[in-house]
Amino acid sequence: MPLFFYALPCSAVFFEGLLLWRLSRDRVWTRYPHLTVFVVFDFLCNAILFPIHRYRPDWFAELYWRIASISLFLRFLVNWEFFRGVFPRRSTLHDIAWKMLLTVELGALPVIVVLSWTQASSAQYLYQYFSPVVEQYFCLAQAILLLTPATVAWYYRVLLGRNLRGLCFGFGVYLLVRSMSFASLQVFRGFVPYWRLLTPMTFIGMIAVWLWAFWEYAPSPEQASLGDDQYSQWKTEWQHLWGRTMALLRRGI
Repeated sequence: MPLFFYALPCSAVFFEGLLLWRLSRDRVWTRYPHLTVFVVFDFLCNAILFPIHRYRPDWFAELYWRIASISLFLRFLVNWEFFRGVFPRRSTLHDIAWKMLLTVELGALPVIVVLSWTQASSAQYLYQYFSPVVEQYFCLAQAILLLTPATVAWYYRVLLGRNLRGLCFGFGVYLLVRSMSFASLQVFRGFVPYWRLLTPMTFIGMIAVWLWAFWEYAPSPEQASLGDDQYSQWKTEWQHLWGRTMALLRRGI
């Protein structure tokens, strides 16, 4: 592997380590637990892959794609982190945003999932365990889930702090570029070298934006007014949302 391509994963591990260090200051990770879980998982996996690539290269491909399969689903934690950060209180606006998000999930996401599993890929040889089309449509679904609460926040003029602005911008651009690169991979046969370069660079760019956003704890005004004791009740909030979701499903949206 060329030295330049070694520098890309090293840069990712370096930025993730810095990000975890900033999240650990003043216990910021307790305010953003889902984001922290995603970053910790990717950081540990990248650190594990380095010695495996060096000493057991025959294990590398299988382990890499197993990790990629898990990470594909863990990215939904970032979506949830943004939603609960924008609407931390149980309010009318919170319920409006949740109802819109549930409508999108029940309407658009099943269609996206069906398309991702039924559409054939022209670059299947690049992936193991799942098709590149699945990755493309998952990025699209996660972008929709990110855009829905962001649109509600913009429409109702909800002020976002630096933490959430950086989280949304970095994750949104990452999903957009990744989805476009996978679409280009299906159309242009000569796009593979650029795809191999864009894949790690877009991820590093996202982590760099998150590092800027979380260098200091700068929450939204409404989020900052909540105490640490309320943040520890995230499980109770989840149970409340789950109960409301089931009630909406029973009587129809």
